[in-house]
Amino acid sequence: MTTERHLQLFFNNSIANTVVTVESDWYRRISKQTLFRYCFDDEEFELFDKTAGYYISRQVVKPKSIEKYENLLERLFQKGIELRFTTNLNPLREAILASDFKGYGIHRFNNAKSL
Repeated sequence: MTTERHLQLFFNNSIANTVVTVESDWYRRISKQTLFRYCFDDEEFELFDKTAGYYISRQVVKPKSIEKYENLLERLFQKGIELRFTTNLNPLREAILASDFKGYGIHRFNNAKSL
């Protein structure tokens, strides 16, 4: 269980259920990106990573539909996700790893700046 101290440390009194922190150098790239969501039949997939919500298929699967998403920052805000920008993710990562905080994901950290 995550202690109240660590909840306050990482959420800073936020009411958001999800907080995403990104290095500020990525702002321009994120704001200009378009994503495509490929929709598949569920039965072809198995859970691979519960925390991240990753599912995999061990066979080739064709999508049922493809959806296009633009204005990604606005979409996050509409979903009630708090988006934070920082100059460097390393101090936050180290603080999270040293805490008892549960239910986090640190994805694509190899793209982060070095200390």
